[in-house]
Amino acid sequence: MISFKKALTRYLIPLTTVGVIAPALAQPTSHKVRTHSKKQESRAINLARGKTPTAPVSKPSSIPPRPQIFASASKAESINVTGTRGGSVAAALDEQRHSVGVASVMSREQLEQAPETNLSDILTRLPGVSAYSDMGGAQAATGESQYMTIRGLDSSYNAYTLNGERIAPADPSTRAVSFDMLAPYGITSIKVSKSTTADMDGDAIGGAIDIRTPTAFDFSGPYQKITLQGQLNDKAAQIGTQDLGGTAQVEFARRFGKDNRFGIYATGYYSSKGVLADAVAPNTSYSPTLLSQSGVTSLNQASQLSTQQLKYDLFSSSIKRYGGSLSLNYKGDNQEFYALGTYGQYNVKMDDNQISLRGADSGYNASGIYQSANATRGQYFETDDSAQLLTTQKIGGITRAQNWTINYDVFNSYGVQSSPNQVEASMYGNTTVNGPFNFDVANTTLPRAVASSGALAELYNQNTNKFWKTQGRDSQSTADMFGIHADAAYHFHLDILKSIVFGFKISDTQRQSWRHPYFHDDNNFVYDGPFFGGESWAYNNAAGPMVGNIPGKNVNAFGGAAGDFRLLDRDWVKNTTVPHKYQNDPNGAGNYTKNDWNANTSRGSERVYAAFVELNLQAGPVDIHPGFRYEYTDFSGSHWKSNGDDATGEFINIKQSYGTPLPYLNINYRPTDLSVLRFSVRRALTRPAFGLINGATSLTLDSLTNRVISVSQPNPNLRPTTATVFDFSGELYNHHSGVVSASIYYKQIQKFVFTSVSGTTNSTTLGGNVPTNAYTNNGTEYQMPMNGGSATLEGIELNAQQTLYFLPDWLSGFGVNANITLQHSNAQSNISGHPNTALPRAPEMMYNLGVFYNYGPMHFDLNYNYIGTQLLSVNSSLPDFYLQPTQRLDLSMKYKFGWGLTGTLAMQNLLNTPAYWETMGKGKSYLAYDGSANGAFVQTGRTYLVGLTGQF
Repeated sequence: MISFKKALTRYLIPLTTVGVIAPALAQPTSHKVRTHSKKQESRAINLARGKTPTAPVSKPSSIPPRPQIFASASKAESINVTGTRGGSVAAALDEQRHSVGVASVMSREQLEQAPETNLSDILTRLPGVSAYSDMGGAQAATGESQYMTIRGLDSSYNAYTLNGERIAPADPSTRAVSFDMLAPYGITSIKVSKSTTADMDGDAIGGAIDIRTPTAFDFSGPYQKITLQGQLNDKAAQIGTQDLGGTAQVEFARRFGKDNRFGIYATGYYSSKGVLADAVAPNTSYSPTLLSQSGVTSLNQASQLSTQQLKYDLFSSSIKRYGGSLSLNYKGDNQEFYALGTYGQYNVKMDDNQISLRGADSGYNASGIYQSANATRGQYFETDDSAQLLTTQKIGGITRAQNWTINYDVFNSYGVQSSPNQVEASMYGNTTVNGPFNFDVANTTLPRAVASSGALAELYNQNTNKFWKTQGRDSQSTADMFGIHADAAYHFHLDILKSIVFGFKISDTQRQSWRHPYFHDDNNFVYDGPFFGGESWAYNNAAGPMVGNIPGKNVNAFGGAAGDFRLLDRDWVKNTTVPHKYQNDPNGAGNYTKNDWNANTSRGSERVYAAFVELNLQAGPVDIHPGFRYEYTDFSGSHWKSNGDDATGEFINIKQSYGTPLPYLNINYRPTDLSVLRFSVRRALTRPAFGLINGATSLTLDSLTNRVISVSQPNPNLRPTTATVFDFSGELYNHHSGVVSASIYYKQIQKFVFTSVSGTTNSTTLGGNVPTNAYTNNGTEYQMPMNGGSATLEGIELNAQQTLYFLPDWLSGFGVNANITLQHSNAQSNISGHPNTALPRAPEMMYNLGVFYNYGPMHFDLNYNYIGTQLLSVNSSLPDFYLQPTQRLDLSMKYKFGWGLTGTLAMQNLLNTPAYWETMGKGKSYLAYDGSANGAFVQTGRTYLVGLTGQF
């Protein structure tokens, strides 16, 4: 009988037909396998690439964020040797192959080949990785994803590090890190760890994402590079808003001093672009279409639904990114020192122009069909600006002394997320158009009002509306994290026990979040109103100019379904309000109070103390890594509580502390150098986000009626989520950078956190600033984070990449890659009448299909990405809200002209698929009425890019 090892070896010879877009994977020098001459190695590289690269060869960083302290010294050596010969993709595959746990590594070369200009969309090409954005702050209207998920778990369940140390999460509503500030420039590799080890942070139920920036030791010699790129958004070009943008990046690396032991690397980048998005949604909740079903206790029981209001939004965005990174390094024989720093700024100027068509006197006609007897038109304007900042600093070193390897560093990460000078404006009139009107939602992607042509013409006229009133606010959240980390590995010269590793980490994160309304109780600031000596004009008797006379321009949008559509001049609107913020308006909005300033303010401190120990055991082809980590969390914070007199209040304190033991076991069976079977089991946790446990209640109001549309409340009683995670995988590699892998995983989760949405009649516990005339009714949504019961997530992940190098001549440059993740989740929500649900943000299917070509001076990459339906929130009386599948086809082409110049042409979203599609219910029949967001079906169009890179 042929042994398993011999069978695998026999299989690996034909498996050389399986390759990736990289040069040949070099053989580790520490194993007794067939070696190649330099001529053969060169030929293998040429076969895989088409020619030897002219760029300096990228090697694994000499200052890794977490050294390979669990691997034997010979394996660590082999990784370095491979990197110098194989190029960055091969080095990434080598790291993946030698990893202690299940991981995917994306190289610098793969990052540069992707056409996307934001990092989160690029990472979705990795197996089991997806990205998303939401419309709570209209972020999806930028056309970019913001948050990452691993194997479908919500992004807050992941750990995010930059050069091995944590990134401070500035967003108070989630533990996730916004990838807006992380541009895909100046990155040497990204590692996604799906099964973690004891030396890594324990709050990684989903997994861990580590982003690495280069050092001078990543290059074989002096390095300098300049990249210029221009881009165009076709939807913005069609409408006539800002549509052009561009990117400039400079990189520089040098080694110097005796034996080139000192190194410096620096990069800087600036990027800008214009994007336009159109979005539609219901503007109020649904009712049963048939009178015979009007008495149902839940909309799930109705066969057909109708709404009485629709809204149409155009979001025009101007996006700017700039930043860079710097690394200073010294590499001696037994000692290394480094200082690493990054800076990233992300600014968005976004205008939201909205038309609303509002039915009135709605009910059932003589035929028993739901309709509105008449309707009115409204217009709305809002600035949704965002300013985000992220800085990281890390100073440390590595000391090697005989059998010891010691790592140590101090680190800081500072994040800011703010929305400055957010202004909302409302425009209404005294014209009521007689109908009847139906609001047709049969075409879910473009619903329309249905009435006689004369009634529609009157409803569509923008000059029935006048500028009425504004509101405004400033908000900001910060996170400032400081920490210290050290670990030590002692290497034994024993048959089984190879090393023991132990260490500690302490971090302290200071958090602050505030939201200051411009006027008392976030009330209306009426145009030409009491502040200016005028009257408190009613909405149907506004004193401002007609919409057509406000500075701006008319555009053709939504195929005429919204009627006249005018984009207002943002500076004109802001100048009506911003100069008067935080002032008293005693006859109108009211006097500004201490409660107004502090009501949405919270602050806190979170300290995490962690220690770990892990063994590295070797038994023939099996390496075993048992470990244990303990993390103690101490959180203290305060938030403002109003005294109920609409003027005063006080800060009240909350406190949470808990310890979590986290055992780990990773086992790898390596029957050959190019194959590995893995098994791991571990415990992990996820702490509740800062804003979910410590903060005031936030409200969304109807711009016309001041009705409370939605209420979002924190829950100070939230507990951390914990999980037991199992992973089993097999990976086969070959001499031509081929890889085939399969993984099975199972996560058993306790106390998962989800958003609960319920309807209610009224509430006397509304926090924050509540306008004195605000009211609630059955259409109000109350959202609160909740701990569910237990949940499970199980799935399978398949991945294969292959170059067709065995084809003759230029055909050998073609290749394909594919990965798919299939999974199922089940969770106990603990909501009465809704006991079981899927896990939020856990799609049942994700996959990528790619075709690439790399031969001679030509390269192209075509990639299709699909992320299946996701549960967004659990509703007690309505159907749940879901995000429909997102699909994207991207193309990138490069041509090397010589003289170090490379031209690039790229196209994003070739199929013009929506950026965001939220529905009520799992099907596509009804767009979601989500009171906290504008837009349920959002399209951002295609983007075209052209660039030139010079490497000298």
